[in-house]
Amino acid sequence: MNEQVGGGAAAVACFMIVDDEPEVCNFFSYLLKRKGHRVVAAYSGAQALDLLKQNRFNVAVVDLKLPDLSGLQVLREIKKVQPACEVIIITGYSTVKSAVEAIQSGAFDYVEKPFGDIAEMEDLLERALNVRAEMERLSDSHKELGFVVGTNKKMLSLIAASQKIAKKNITVLIQGETGTGKEVLARYIHSVSHRSERAFMAFNCGAFTETLLESELFGHEKGSFTGATSRKKGIFEMANKGTLFLDEIDSASPAIQIKLLRVLETGEFLRVGGEELCKVNVRVIAATNADLAVQVEENRFREDLFYRLDVASLFIPPLRERAEDIPAFVNYFLERETVEKGMPAKIFSEEAKELLQKHTWPGNIREVSNTVAQAVLLSKGEVIEAEELPPRIRPPQEDEAAPAEDIESAAPAETAVTPPPYFAVHPQGEQLYRQLTEFENLLTSGIELKEGFDLSNFQEDLKKWRERVAGQLIEEALEVTFGNQVKAAELLGITPRALRYHLEKSKQEQD
Repeated sequence: MNEQVGGGAAAVACFMIVDDEPEVCNFFSYLLKRKGHRVVAAYSGAQALDLLKQNRFNVAVVDLKLPDLSGLQVLREIKKVQPACEVIIITGYSTVKSAVEAIQSGAFDYVEKPFGDIAEMEDLLERALNVRAEMERLSDSHKELGFVVGTNKKMLSLIAASQKIAKKNITVLIQGETGTGKEVLARYIHSVSHRSERAFMAFNCGAFTETLLESELFGHEKGSFTGATSRKKGIFEMANKGTLFLDEIDSASPAIQIKLLRVLETGEFLRVGGEELCKVNVRVIAATNADLAVQVEENRFREDLFYRLDVASLFIPPLRERAEDIPAFVNYFLERETVEKGMPAKIFSEEAKELLQKHTWPGNIREVSNTVAQAVLLSKGEVIEAEELPPRIRPPQEDEAAPAEDIESAAPAETAVTPPPYFAVHPQGEQLYRQLTEFENLLTSGIELKEGFDLSNFQEDLKKWRERVAGQLIEEALEVTFGNQVKAAELLGITPRALRYHLEKSKQEQD
């Protein structure tokens, strides 16, 4: 096997160009040979695989569409035989989705035909030769942006793909479970894109009715509907030349989906009640926790809009599939809750760390954030102990886990207690009742009724406490539904009107 001379950009490097078009091979040969590098051309996938047995390459430039094998097959074989060889994929716009898949399979980057900027191409080839320096630069950018990536291979491939497509002016679809950090990833893509100096606008499509959603997205003219007292710009206009993040895109009605398709295809739309065509240049990043492909099959989402959004598709794995990164997230949120807020530094005990590591985290990253915040709030010292973690993280104690019949037989008949029916809806109703029984004893003990007691004020305090607990549940429901009051009310089993009443009352009390 022939060996290339040297290993840096200044030394002679060996490139393999794989493309069935001689003009493309000649272009790269001219570009690289004038810099003193060695270039070998292959006009088919089979020829490329033969060359891999005879040469050691620094960089391979591979076309996705070859007459015999796919570029992805060649990429995987290169990474299998010569993992240190960096691969740049050549693609047409129509195959960008496959190019993103190539990035996630280990490609360094992809470039679209036709090649317009030679200087940009030369820069890409140089960066591929200096991949270690490139990785260090990207790692530094993560730290500056406060973006926790971890060490999971799936996540590293995802970030690598995100970094590459961020530079391209294409639509991105981010999919993943609730709480995995879809908006965080969208902000990251914006921050490393050419639009980073422009606005990033985040918008939740599930938080509005169809009529309000259209007005919020595209704006309206004065008098277009009751209450429209003046012209209003929509979110698309406000995000012009920047990035627009559309969360819960699956919540958009069929009528709104048609308008979104038009603005994605042409950059044009009409305000509600308007006749003047508006033109914008916006990069759209859409997100959903639903499977849009399934929704298309069930005729609940437009197929043409799905394919327009699915140009570059990124899937964020749930936290349970990257458990090795749990400590990194715990430490990040612990620092954010203490050091950055001016609180004394805290650490988790070894037992607490073990419990956090074992938890399945159905709420993903958001649940980690909330759990750490609760633990910091409830902890009494510098070390957060296992018993100071929220109940859902801790395993049930022996007395809590004992079967109900054992508890009843162990306790005297006169002291046996039955949880009142108003705790039946709580998943830890019996445990909660036992703890609240102690709380009630504490509330009523030590009061000298002979000296008098202000029962009215006491009842008012209990009412405020009850409302505060209810308020916390409402806030959590709104967080889970990204501020969608209708969905939050459904989760809580109350009407949207009751939820709005509570929010307005809470706001008045704060004012």
